[in-house]
Amino acid sequence: MGKYIVSLNESCKSKTIGNKAKNLIFLMRNQFQAPQSWACEWRAQESFLADEKGTREQLIRECSSIIQPGKAYAVRSSASSEDGEYYSFAGLFQSYLNITGVENIVDTIILIWKSARSPSVIKYISDNHFTDKIYMGVIIQEMVQATYSGVAFSKNPLTGLSEVIVEASAGLADMMGQTTPYRWVNKWGEWIEKPQDPNLPFDMIQEVVYKTKQIAMKYGAPVDIEWAYDGLQLYLLQVRKITTTDISIYSNRISKEMLPGIIKPLVYSVNTSLINHQWVNILTRLAGNHSITPESLTGHFYFRAYFNMATFGKIFERLGMPYETLELMMGLENEGQDKPKFHMSTHTVKLIPRFLRFFLSFIRLESRFSKHMSTIMNDFKASIKKIEQSESVEELFHQTLAIFDDMRPIVYYNIVLPLFAMMYNKLLTGQLKKSKIDILNVDMSHIRTNAKQYSPHTALKELNQKYSGQDQINSIELESDTEKFLNEFGHFSDSGNDFSSKPWRESPQLIQMMITALQPESQINHNKVPYEQLSIPWLKRSYTNMLFRRAGRFAVHREAISYVYTYGYGRFRICFLKIGEHFVKDGILDRPEDIFYLYFDEVRNTVEKKSREAMQFLVEDRKKQIKLVEQVQLPELIFGDQQPPIQTGQTQDYQGIPTSLGVYTGTARVLMGLYEFDKLKHGDILIIPYSDVGWTPLFSKAKAVISESGGMLSHSSIIAREYHIPAIVSVKGACSIRDGTILTVNGYTGKIEIVKKAEG
Repeated sequence: MGKYIVSLNESCKSKTIGNKAKNLIFLMRNQFQAPQSWACEWRAQESFLADEKGTREQLIRECSSIIQPGKAYAVRSSASSEDGEYYSFAGLFQSYLNITGVENIVDTIILIWKSARSPSVIKYISDNHFTDKIYMGVIIQEMVQATYSGVAFSKNPLTGLSEVIVEASAGLADMMGQTTPYRWVNKWGEWIEKPQDPNLPFDMIQEVVYKTKQIAMKYGAPVDIEWAYDGLQLYLLQVRKITTTDISIYSNRISKEMLPGIIKPLVYSVNTSLINHQWVNILTRLAGNHSITPESLTGHFYFRAYFNMATFGKIFERLGMPYETLELMMGLENEGQDKPKFHMSTHTVKLIPRFLRFFLSFIRLESRFSKHMSTIMNDFKASIKKIEQSESVEELFHQTLAIFDDMRPIVYYNIVLPLFAMMYNKLLTGQLKKSKIDILNVDMSHIRTNAKQYSPHTALKELNQKYSGQDQINSIELESDTEKFLNEFGHFSDSGNDFSSKPWRESPQLIQMMITALQPESQINHNKVPYEQLSIPWLKRSYTNMLFRRAGRFAVHREAISYVYTYGYGRFRICFLKIGEHFVKDGILDRPEDIFYLYFDEVRNTVEKKSREAMQFLVEDRKKQIKLVEQVQLPELIFGDQQPPIQTGQTQDYQGIPTSLGVYTGTARVLMGLYEFDKLKHGDILIIPYSDVGWTPLFSKAKAVISESGGMLSHSSIIAREYHIPAIVSVKGACSIRDGTILTVNGYTGKIEIVKKAEG
């Protein structure tokens, strides 16, 4: 028959002990401190079903050899289904603390076996369509006499962002929801969230952060851990993989630079197709086909553009790079002292051939770009002539499709060249820093000189200097200079990525005013040091010289591609305005520029179906929508694809920790116990004082959950995530909310807004 109870240690190879026990063995093999532990194999449960008395007697004999009289133990479930990839069964199987005595421990093992067929487990299986057989192992673990305990996450389990989250309480707190823990958030060595006056040793929290990062690195995946501290030693009680949250995370950090402010529908839809196709191409070449669509890379919230950083982040992580790599490359992400470096994983090794092919394609990047530059401007000018000569709306729409085709390589250069420019500048900055040289003190004026033909600012500055201080300005000469300037730079506008924005060529008077009214810039060099005079050790000189040359060349390339891209992209405006003129003649629109308020597919359908249906009502409606939201302050990050609720100006009465994503508006019901079950109606917001496994049956009726206590691993948090309903925990005073109050629960921000107070 063999023994049922095995010691959990580095040499344990049992396969019938469940995921929790296997993860404890992982900790021990990697030299992390865990309490002494044993596992009862699930064979014992099967034997118990056939022979209760005999199995119990054998368990008593085996436990008698390991259980110390008077010592307390934790007896935990370790089922085959627990802590799995898709199902957690969190809190549904029983676990017991502070059990003493052999017979009590054996009886507790039997209780845990029986919990596998409890009503809560049966309902969970039914709700989640779980079909596998459940095998129940059990862990026996020496109790830690904890002064503090808690949980930690190597990554934000809701957003996937690179944040270590620690929650802690005094004593051996019930991590599953009976208390409101203190909370710390650490990103790359920088603290971005701390509690006020936690009265806990900060060195202990720092150790938890360090160990959590170590465990995740060795585990090869994001993890959450439970830990306890006895005043001298940090013990790890269990570890599990964080199930990846498949949710979009939209950021406006990049779009604020590229597409700031209100973005009209036509501009957004054209850019989504034009630019996102190239990003999909780049990401697919790097990491293989992951069914990324151009539409999935960006979001349009209240007519503002956002980039979906989750899509980029997952690809970068597959490549062994930080989740926030794109924003790091663009200098938009704070670089803490522990910023993660490139990590070569097994999966990354498999992608090496793709890496090589991708990066080898850059060997001739500069020569290919120079070849394009020699002909592309003439091609663009010829294209404008074709647009001007096109008479039918069908011809004009065909020209827009031609613009998409010839702009695709230009878009590619417009993505890659600025990234290379930033990369070389960053490498040069770091290399000079090693020689104690600040790049800000180095004369880089050669870049401005070499990029002169692409820079409207340089040309405008020269004109400023020519006309400054003149009492009498020759108007003919000024008009001639203005015309020359507009011939070279008239395609620029306030936003080079927004063709609804008027280009300078349409406002010559404005340019004349800028030439004559602006004060010329000072020519003081601020004591910049020429590169040749820098004191660089000879061992570093060759590499630094190479970086200096390439940083300068690619800075010029960046200006050149910006010039070319803006010129070619500006043809969309010419083409669509001419289409708009046809729409006005046909009674579809009132003004040509109203076409910018239609999406590209709406323009396409109108042209291809030869529709003459008036669309001005749609345009006016969108203008009203834009007017209503143009002053709205949107958050930097938006989680999920729902539009975030607009703040009404009312005070946010309640705030907590978001632990399950989503936004829901509904009727509040406060339940102080399951005896009030009948109060909860389908679609209500469930408000509870704390989270316990006993509340689980209510989650199938509720559409959102608010708890006065709990943390990321509380029962309400875990079950809400599995039911895909928003949850906010640690909400002070939540149970004082009156039944019938209409609330908006924002599971992204942790804010709870009172929409309408309860009547009466």
